[in-house]
Amino acid sequence: MRISKRDNGYTMWLSARDTHAWANKSGAVWPCSQLAGRRLVVTVERNGLCGLARDGHQTGSVSESELIAIVTDYLPKGLRHLWPSYEAEAA
Repeated sequence: MRISKRDNGYTMWLSARDTHAWANKSGAVWPCSQLAGRRLVVTVERNGLCGLARDGHQTGSVSESELIAIVTDYLPKGLRHLWPSYEAEAA
């Protein structure tokens, strides 16, 4: 996993190895994963998700719940305020 932080957001790159390991981790397997073994690039700005690519192709056909879960698991603490699943924690 690599991440590039900017003033208004970040871009996260997950390798095929990263997504496979995430979807198949012991005690937390993600059955029927659309992302396991795929390269994923996620770009987020203050207004939310603004770019998504799977295996080098722009896509919008990824399970929203799976995307939220994988980004949440890999996202460093300093950037969590920019990801929707952490909004409730801030309140």
